[in-house]
Amino acid sequence: MNYLEFVLSFFKINDPFRLVPIFLLAFLFKIPAFLHPIQFAETTHWFVIGKAMHSGTLYVDIWDRIAPFSAVVYQVIDWLFGRSILALYILGTLLTFLQAAIFNNMLMRAKVYENNSYLPALIYVLFTSSHPALFTLSPALMGLTLVLLGLGNMLRHVEFRAKKDIQIIMIGLYFGMSSLFYFPYIVFIPISVMLLLIFTSTIGRRYFLLVFGGVFPLITSFFYYWIKSDRPGYFLSNFVVFNNFNVTEQSIGWLWGTLSLGIPLIFAFAGLASFGKQRRLTNYQSRIVQLFIVFGISVISMLLLEAPISYYSLSVFIPVLVFITVHFVFIFKRSFYLTLLSILILVGTFISLWAFTFRWFTPSNGKSEPSKYAAVAKGKTIMVLGQDKSLYKNASLAGPFYDWTLSSSFFNELDYYDNLVFLQDQLKRSKPDVIIDLENKWPQIEKRLPLIAGSYFESQKNVWKRKN
Repeated sequence: MNYLEFVLSFFKINDPFRLVPIFLLAFLFKIPAFLHPIQFAETTHWFVIGKAMHSGTLYVDIWDRIAPFSAVVYQVIDWLFGRSILALYILGTLLTFLQAAIFNNMLMRAKVYENNSYLPALIYVLFTSSHPALFTLSPALMGLTLVLLGLGNMLRHVEFRAKKDIQIIMIGLYFGMSSLFYFPYIVFIPISVMLLLIFTSTIGRRYFLLVFGGVFPLITSFFYYWIKSDRPGYFLSNFVVFNNFNVTEQSIGWLWGTLSLGIPLIFAFAGLASFGKQRRLTNYQSRIVQLFIVFGISVISMLLLEAPISYYSLSVFIPVLVFITVHFVFIFKRSFYLTLLSILILVGTFISLWAFTFRWFTPSNGKSEPSKYAAVAKGKTIMVLGQDKSLYKNASLAGPFYDWTLSSSFFNELDYYDNLVFLQDQLKRSKPDVIIDLENKWPQIEKRLPLIAGSYFESQKNVWKRKN
């Protein structure tokens, strides 16, 4: 047996200690990315919110659509590591390894393959190494951990027909909690109902329990912000509603989304084509295959709630692609084919990671010129009145108006007394070093709040600096 054949054969054995080399591979494969971390617009967003969380309440003092659990995580990361992309890579890699172990254990307990092995964990780690976004600690990646736990409970229900209501509630609870990391995961609540309708004979009362478990975390969050700030409307408008209708930013598009999942998709499609050659699949195993395929197709609906679609949101497809690929790998018994398959998976994954890390190709909307105000904003606390989040790359947020889609209606209604009082309080409290007015709103502020405006002078067109 040669070394390359040994790679896949080694992990076909059911031995928990196989997780040790998988853990090492999870980090070794990503060394090029660790040495050359790249910063996407989304990572700047998370860093800005994480720092702002130290001095404000999300949705009330920080107007943004990020999920509450994710915001808290980035607050802790900012406190521990600052704006470190490498920290996001390392923490994300640890999380993908944990997910690989959870996913592998879930499949073994559900007996979805003829033989138990650690191939699913290996393939999971390799597939998440094919693009930097798939192992960056993103809201989508954090929420995916809970999605896997919910999916594991669902598989156990399909196999054993859960006798306790709490098992059904936990399916909904896991999916509901995942949406507090990444709101589009809310679609897994109706998806889970649909899957149970198709693949089980669950009684009607338990569907209600599942939905209750799903919405309970959202209801709890609503009351938390109500008690904390007496303004629960901000939670609804900024998080729940805004996540459905914010479509102002550019999406990566379906082409680049497909390319970023290129290696996993190639092997998954090969796996789908090979199902006709699968032998000795029981009726139960065939149903699980069908469940995963329906689950994967249904997940596409999640992207309709993602605005815009980002590389990070594609991590949710990894479990389905891994599940199908492992079926494909189990077909091969001969040494030559196992060697060839090992080469294709290992080399393909490494080349894919290298290409995206060093940007051999980049979508046209992924390239942007630095703002002409970037030098003015660097190292300052700034308030941007307009749609240019890139200015926060080397600056800190002052005031709540981070997302202009949320903020624009507020500045269009400055005739309302409550809005003026709120704006005055925010300017007094945050004291931005620089105010960059891209929408010509400052003249209205100057007219209505002359005392506040008097603390600033126009250093250049559209730029107002605080007087010392």
